[in-house]
This record gives sequence, C-alpha cells and structure tokens, in this order.
Amino acid sequence: MRGMACFVAVAVIASATHASTVTYASDPGLEGLGAFSGSTQWTYLGGNAGVVTVTLLNTSAIANGGYLTGFAFNVRSNELLKIEYDEALAGWDGIVDASAVPYGTFDHGAALGGDWLGGGSPLAGIGVGEMFSFQFDVRGDAALLATFSAHDFFDESKGFGFVARFRGFGDGGSDKVTATLPTPGAMALFALGALAGTRRRR
Repeated sequence: MRGMACFVAVAVIASATHASTVTYASDPGLEGLGAFSGSTQWTYLGGNAGVVTVTLLNTSAIANGGYLTGFAFNVRSNELLKIEYDEALAGWDGIVDASAVPYGTFDHGAALGGDWLGGGSPLAGIGVGEMFSFQFDVRGDAALLATFSAHDFFDESKGFGFVARFRGFGDGGSDKVTATLPTPGAMALFALGALAGTRRRR
C-alpha cells in the first residue's frame, strides 16, 4: 500500500510539470548591423514555480563583429508574477522595465552590468557565432502559471515581444533589434520545406 501511495505521488508531480518552446529570428534592426536567432523555453515546475530559459545565438556579420550585450522581453500578466534572473554569465545582471526606444518598454531581461544602453566594455557580451542560455525563476499563482506557455514570455500585445541590444561593431556602431514569432502559415511552409528536403535526401 505504501508503495502504491509513492507511485501515485510521483505520477501527480510528473503530470504537473510541462514545458514548451518558441523559436525566433531577428528583424532587420534600427541600423541593420545586429542579427540573432533564439528560443524561449517555459518549464512549469508545478505549484507556484517555473523557469524561463532564453537561448541566443549572435548571427551578426563576421566582417563587422559586434556583441550582443542585452535583451528584454514582455510577459503576459507580468504584474501578477515575480521574475528573477538567475545570474549565470559573468558581468550580466537582470533588468526590468527596459526602455528600448523606439520599440517601447520591456518587462524583463538581462544586460551587461544591468545597463541596457551601456554596461562597460561590450567584450563580455555574446560574440558573433557564440550562443548562451539565460535562466529566469518565475513565481506566481499556481492556477495562472499552469495556463502559461512559452508564447506568454514573448508577449506581442504591446507591439513587440522581444528585443536585443548590440554594441562594439567594427565601425563603432550599435544596434537595437527586435524579433517576431513565425506566423502559422510560415511555420507550415517551413514544415513542408523540411519534409521536401527529407524526401530529396532519400
């Protein structure tokens, strides 16, 4: 009987935990210098806890270099959540209410020195061809968190769901670059293209 109770408890915990991911690529940007691709994963841990993991790859042109030195995103029902950056990359700190003119203000993110526009030398940022993952701990009402998906941490209801900051380009420039999620139609075309590619390889 005791073994059965343990089994039921484990099953309940497993069913309470779920994860989802969205992937995205950058828009042209203000100056046409910075570029990136990325993903946001939401993992609901059950109860009032979850984790958001943002993974970014700097795809800027090698010839002009440049470092990704900050990013920020908008969150559905942000006012009902407590979100904290779990510092993992040296020199980076969490940011809130980041003003990314002309794209608006973003709820949460991380940047060198916790400074969206500055933060000292950009060399501690993510260089061209480099990838890094950032983790955020999320706390909130269990009933609310259970309804969340990764899309809710890329909330485009304010105009843009995600923005990245670049500095240290070879020409001395900097850039602010947004990202947009693929439309369902674009995702369907991508899937068809991938299927066609698979068939050709056979």
